[in-house]
Amino acid sequence: MSSSKEQWKKAHASNSTIPSSLYTDENPATTIKGTGFKNKRISKRAIELTSQPGVRYKQYWTIRAMRERAAHHPNKSVGIRDAISVFDEWLENYEEPSSQKKQLHRQEWEEFRRLCQSDANKHSYGKDPTKEELKRARDDLLNGQKLLIQLLSNQRQSSSRNVQFPLTSFVALFGGPGMHGYGSHEIGDDRGISNVHIDGDEGLEELIGATKTSKLMLGKVDKVEVTYNRADELAMVAIIRSKQSNTLESLWARSADTASLGCSKKRQRIDSKPKEEEKNRPEWTCNTCTFVHVGKSKIDFLTCELCGSTRLAEGAARK
Repeated sequence: MSSSKEQWKKAHASNSTIPSSLYTDENPATTIKGTGFKNKRISKRAIELTSQPGVRYKQYWTIRAMRERAAHHPNKSVGIRDAISVFDEWLENYEEPSSQKKQLHRQEWEEFRRLCQSDANKHSYGKDPTKEELKRARDDLLNGQKLLIQLLSNQRQSSSRNVQFPLTSFVALFGGPGMHGYGSHEIGDDRGISNVHIDGDEGLEELIGATKTSKLMLGKVDKVEVTYNRADELAMVAIIRSKQSNTLESLWARSADTASLGCSKKRQRIDSKPKEEEKNRPEWTCNTCTFVHVGKSKIDFLTCELCGSTRLAEGAARK
């Protein structure tokens, strides 16, 4: 069997054009999200993500493709040049896997084929996609982003309704099973349920962009959990916020809780006198909130200590 380098050279024979396959995502159901060449950090992450079990069989091809995309970029920034250096160093030190590892890669390849033949991959395309196929792929991704935003908006409004989420849009957005730049995508043992774990604000920005994430006004998000029923194509989401989330809603909630706690403690302090002492103490009751004022120090109050209402004549002290 020929090496990965030889297979690459054979598939991408030197010519005057840039291979179109460098820029396509032919099988959405097996894609790992988060690889790229924007800067050194992203390029190192690409190497790390393609080192995980399940995608190691195509690591050389993925890294080589990233490197070629970066090299052919019309406007190379300092970050892209740094990424090329990272890829070049990895490719230079690349060693063909041992026979044992190749056997594991073969098993990964069989799983890859199974995913490619599933309904999740029905919007895949070949090495030379048509304009219609590329547009369909873009529409799947845009629809997936739109539906994720809808899920998050529903949750923010305290609505836990499921959302119809086409399988092709789901995989276009979240990719195949595995670790991703945004978090992770796991498939349950029964193959019917997908669980997506999004790493807070940074993960959401990876999926829908910083601007759209900011417009959602979710506050500080620690994690977002998406549960997806592949058979019914239904999704639901749970937002896990930090303990001190600073959304307007959470600030109001904390203020209300604090006020309630304060009133509770205040009432407790006011009412926590020994029962035997209360029998002979003068008192009067507020006609508005029914709060009972007990003790000589409060018998002459003209307004309620709790609600601030004016004391009525009929609420005179009882001795």
